[in-house]
Amino acid sequence: MPTEIKKKYAYKYVKAITIGHRPDGRPIRKYIRENSRAVFDQKVRYYQTLGARGVQIASKAVTVEQWAWQWYQAYKAPKVGASQRINYETNLKRHILPVIGFMALSAVRPYHLQQLINDARREDGIPLAQGTVRQIIYTLRQLFEQAEINGLIEVTPCRRIENTATSKSSRRALTRDEEALVRRVAARHWAGPWVLLMLDCGLRRGETVPIGKSDLTRDGLLRITSSATYAEGNQAQRKGTKTAAGERLVPVPPELLAQLDRSGRYFFHGQNGKMLTLTHLRRMWSSFHRACDREAGAKLYRNKIIEHAFDPAITPHYLRHTYCTNLRRQGIDLKTAQYLMGHASITTTANIYNHVDEEDIASLQRAVANRANA
Repeated sequence: MPTEIKKKYAYKYVKAITIGHRPDGRPIRKYIRENSRAVFDQKVRYYQTLGARGVQIASKAVTVEQWAWQWYQAYKAPKVGASQRINYETNLKRHILPVIGFMALSAVRPYHLQQLINDARREDGIPLAQGTVRQIIYTLRQLFEQAEINGLIEVTPCRRIENTATSKSSRRALTRDEEALVRRVAARHWAGPWVLLMLDCGLRRGETVPIGKSDLTRDGLLRITSSATYAEGNQAQRKGTKTAAGERLVPVPPELLAQLDRSGRYFFHGQNGKMLTLTHLRRMWSSFHRACDREAGAKLYRNKIIEHAFDPAITPHYLRHTYCTNLRRQGIDLKTAQYLMGHASITTTANIYNHVDEEDIASLQRAVANRANA
């Protein structure tokens, strides 16, 4: 327990109470200074009561950042899974605290939060998708509602906050031009085989990490039985597939099979031979995406891309989506496609199969014209 120090700073009674801890573990302290013993004792009891309730916040002038980490440690970290903890920490560190973390909790108004939502961007400056903004709003509502419940603010400022994001989470296939460009770059880029494993075999990004020569059958099929997660940090942790349906056998094009590195335990690995870290994966995709952008004609200034020619929103998931679309274009039936994709629900596969784009209509028109001229 903190010790009481008398007659310091010209106050008769002074007590330092630990009201929480910063993310790096350093304590946050509240100093209670009074000349009146009765008032002093009343304040001490008040803050100690908050501490006993798990709140441990001492002042209505506490900042959003101070309360955010107290709220997270008391209400979220103990009861949510590792992936959810990462989501909450990302929302706080990347989108919320850099904007309003310095503000006094009681000074935050609805327009501050609405402006935060309106200005939310990815690291590359692209506006966030609706689903991501929805998660940020959810985090804000919980944070401020608990502040209201604990008496730190009179009323939460989160009422009537609108999701102004205009773009939905995109899960489209590459256009034929984009796919052709990706294949050209993959033919010479060091990350090409990794990219083609998603484009030509439909693997999820996490499924490319623990895959290796032991997963190849004698018939040249690839057995998918596990995936990698980074819920605990930068190092990969092996886990089962996303669903039971994720365990499957997929064919591998012979030309891709010849490119896969079978010298170690994994096709793709770090210098130590272990599974790729999250940093490795991000660097691989960043390097490959940049190469595609330059191939497409992006404008550079001092080696920095200042005008994109290759859609900056494209992620590795687009490759898997393209694989599914190509199955449909090849006439593969829906049930077989569901198996190859590892979808638990055939509806998920059908949603991709049902997406007919302008290029499909143009191909149909060319086919009809060819039959007419035959």
